Amino acid sequence: MPFWFWANTDGTIEKENALLNVSKVGAEGVHYFNDSSLFIQAGTDLIYGLGNSRMYFQANQLFTRINYNNWEFVVGMVHNDLFAEGLSTTNGNIAKSRNTRPYPKIGIRVSRYKPVPFFTKFLSFKGEFDEGILYDERYVHRTHMHHKSLYLKAQLSNNFDIQGGVEHFVMWGGTSSDEKIGELPDDFGSYLRYISGSQGDAVFPETDQLNVAGNQYGTYQVLFTQKFIGFEMSLIISHPFEDFSGVNLHNWPDNLIGISIKRNDKKRFITHFIYEYTNTRQQSVPDSLYYWNNENQKWQSREYDNYYNHGIYKSGATYFQRTFSTPLFFPLKTENNISRGAVSTRFFAHHIGVKGNINSQLEWKGLVTYIKHFGTYGAPYKTPHQQVSALIYFNYSFGSHPLQINFSVAGDVVTENPNRLGMQFGLRYELE
Repeated sequence: MPFWFWANTDGTIEKENALLNVSKVGAEGVHYFNDSSLFIQAGTDLIYGLGNSRMYFQANQLFTRINYNNWEFVVGMVHNDLFAEGLSTTNGNIAKSRNTRPYPKIGIRVSRYKPVPFFTKFLSFKGEFDEGILYDERYVHRTHMHHKSLYLKAQLSNNFDIQGGVEHFVMWGGTSSDEKIGELPDDFGSYLRYISGSQGDAVFPETDQLNVAGNQYGTYQVLFTQKFIGFEMSLIISHPFEDFSGVNLHNWPDNLIGISIKRNDKKRFITHFIYEYTNTRQQSVPDSLYYWNNENQKWQSREYDNYYNHGIYKSGATYFQRTFSTPLFFPLKTENNISRGAVSTRFFAHHIGVKGNINSQLEWKGLVTYIKHFGTYGAPYKTPHQQVSALIYFNYSFGSHPLQINFSVAGDVVTENPNRLGMQFGLRYELE
């Protein structure tokens, strides 16, 4: 499959197929109580795929949430909130895309910004805390996934605000396929070490005692938004970290930086635009990979980050062989149909996404991405791999009739593999 046919599709499209028929049946309902600030919502998406390589079925969403005045309890598998109309390469967060299906979790969150006490006029907050389980076939079986975030929003004027926050993920517990490691700690004391970003104690593997417990990673997020007459513009910065070198910004050149524009008039030929630049090449190596050690009187290799891969949790930040992070981390290495992480984590990419309307019934979307991969510091490519991926999409709706028809064409021009070209045709029927 061409890149933009399978990337960021919530794990519904299996890219190994050359011919694929996908059917989705979804349902969602919400019940408001007498006090409209309290409601219960439930939903599901069921996916059936029939391709030339295999047939598959998945429950892509299955969730219930209870929301009271934007304080929300969530249980099940539910998609991340959509950013910039889906035009971003990674949903605005380099570590948290919509590239893979959601995993089952239970958690609490503040779903929308709420005023901070004593600063209600200009400062608000939101965040989440959840625990999940990764039940796919992976190197560490039944890996637990911890996630939390905290965001603040400063409304500096009627037309300008700044949002900033941090996302923290931890893979913990489970049973390693390596018999020398076996079961990883999962008692309450160890759990506190995982979620606080602490080093492991004597019950942890040696690497966790020297570094931090579990597979820890995350992002710093900043979003500036300025409203103008007729449109608004946003600047997004998403900075990855793997360990303390990233937390301390030693890898400061590595970021996703994007500019998005949203027009107020939804009838325009172009209503949404985004440009993103992603760089992950530095990985806490300031100049050269090697340095002279005066004490040992020899050249030594610096420690580098190798984003979203891990020495114990060898499947890395993947789920059902898709990356949680930006899908630009590719290709994945697999052994016995089990992910062993991304082959190339050092790259830079330029991306443009555009969305609009040709008329009141016909909307369109275009994506084009250039990426240059360098492998990893441990296993660099002899020559960089380059790829250009593009997609053009049209969706026609029949006015008040619930039927929609869509058509798209996508392709990849690749230096190291055969070029790819594909077409997609779809029908959608939606009832309320």
